[in-house]
Parts: sequence; structure tokens; C-alpha cells
Amino acid sequence: MPHIQLYELGPTRSARCRWTLLEAGLAYESIGNAPAIIGSEELKRVHPLGKLPAVIIDGRPLFESAAICAAIADLVPERELIPPPGSWSRSLHEQWVLFALTEMEAWVWTAELNTLEYVFPKEKHVPAIVPQCRKLYRKSAAVLDAFFAEHHYLIEDRFTVADIIVGYTVNFGQEFNWGEGYPHLLAWLERLYSREHCTLERHQTS
Repeated sequence: MPHIQLYELGPTRSARCRWTLLEAGLAYESIGNAPAIIGSEELKRVHPLGKLPAVIIDGRPLFESAAICAAIADLVPERELIPPPGSWSRSLHEQWVLFALTEMEAWVWTAELNTLEYVFPKEKHVPAIVPQCRKLYRKSAAVLDAFFAEHHYLIEDRFTVADIIVGYTVNFGQEFNWGEGYPHLLAWLERLYSREHCTLERHQTS
């Protein structure tokens, strides 16, 4: 069994990695799980920016949640959490993950940075940017809503790590209720909530 050390904290993007580990049935050591770990010298030895999540697998460091989830899933191919490297389905995995991170998560993250005070103080916020972020996020959410009108899951119509990664992004958007009016997208999110190992925190607006 691989030796896995996960630097994590509750509802941060490390929730993706924790969920993947649970689905994979892999034991791991949780490190940090407190705000003090962020930016610490210990964490910077794994992630140069001192951000979460980060992982050490058999002594090898890795950061960025999508990369970590894929690496974990590849450790247990028998679980079929991710398509095999080189397959067309693996390309579709990359497609949807990158779509979510670049066309959706970037906008909701920017909105949060300019709304909440846990990163930047209020005087540093640019609230005028939030409506534009919402518009761009929802344009991409509409793409997923149309997709889920005909599919239950992102890859091969079965649950995979792509659903974990993209699901976190969509759930993130629900902090602002940006999925409102997209019933197929929200129905997919409900399917994710119902899974035994789901680590998503349901927002009251969803």
C-alpha cells in the first residue's frame, strides 16, 4: 500500500483529495487540518506557495488538487475512478476538469476574494467585478446543464474523479447560488451529495 500524507483543511480544495482517497479505499495520514498550516514553512516544502492541498505519496511531493486526485485514482485502477492513461475517456476527463477550473472556478474564486474578508480585507475588495464573474460562470454552467440533461455523470456515464473535481467547483458556485435555474446541473450535484463518501458541504442556497 502506498504511504500517503495529505496536507488538508476542512472545506478547502483538499476536500477533493479526501473524497478521492475515501472512494479509493486508501489509508492516509492527515497533516495540518488547521488554519496555521497555510503558508507554513513545512507546507512550503511541498507546495512552493504554502497552499492547500498538497500531498506526499511514497516520499514524492505533489500539489494542485486535480493532479493529486488523478494520481490517487491511478494508484487503484481496479476501482475505475479514472480512465486509463492514453484512452479517449482520459482525454474527456482532462477536458471537463480543465473546463471547470478555467471557465468556472476561476470566476467563483475571484468573486469570493472580492466578497469575503478571510483573504483580503474589505478595503482591498473590488465588488464591481462580481457581476461579471457571475455572468461568465453561469455561461459555463449552462454548458454543464445541457450535458447533464442527457447524462448522469461526466465520463462514461458513471461516477469518476472528474465528478469529484468538477462537483467541488459547482458546489463552490452554490455559495453564491450561481447554479439557480439549471435543474440538470443541480440534479447531478444532488447525486454527488448522496454518495457515502461525499465531502462537499451543502450550501443553503443549493
